[in-house]
Amino acid sequence: MGDDSKVGETTPTSDRVTELDTGYYEVSSDVSVPEFLAVAKVYAREVVRQYDLSVSVSDLDWEVSKRAKRRAGAVRHRDGEPVAVSLTWEHFQRRGWGAAAETIRHELAHAHLLTEHGDASHGERFRDLAETLQTGVHCERFADPNWLIRCRSCGSELARYRKSKLVTDTESYRCGGCGGELRVVDGETD
Repeated sequence: MGDDSKVGETTPTSDRVTELDTGYYEVSSDVSVPEFLAVAKVYAREVVRQYDLSVSVSDLDWEVSKRAKRRAGAVRHRDGEPVAVSLTWEHFQRRGWGAAAETIRHELAHAHLLTEHGDASHGERFRDLAETLQTGVHCERFADPNWLIRCRSCGSELARYRKSKLVTDTESYRCGGCGGELRVVDGETD
């Protein structure tokens, strides 16, 4: 072929990409869900075009989750193919358009790698592409947890959004870091 590229391996080309102006697409947090999704899709098409991703924005279902608390977005897939992108409404409401745009780039990275490699993980390929797309690998906490579990010895904390066994039977568990006793914190400061 005359070049050093591997046959069958497709990666976005970063040498021709300029930084995408996220602010151009910005919407305020008082928009409706349909307006938010419309702008999200327009922005996603531009990201796909600029970074040469193997994603058909039109073929994906775009939806908003008003229940999610621990994730900013998700790509649903079937048989190794992306079928839907879900964006978390509370994340957009609390963090704004910039954070939502970063989440869109993150989910497009997943969709691209699913299409090209059948890989939905946050592995090395994902980390490399996330860096190219200027997005994080994981999102920061944006919703207040319903329970906070703290180690009595080292002070490490675990956020919990559901009433799991760790919340209801804390004394049966130990800190994974130091082996110390755990307790449910009621919002007070020690």
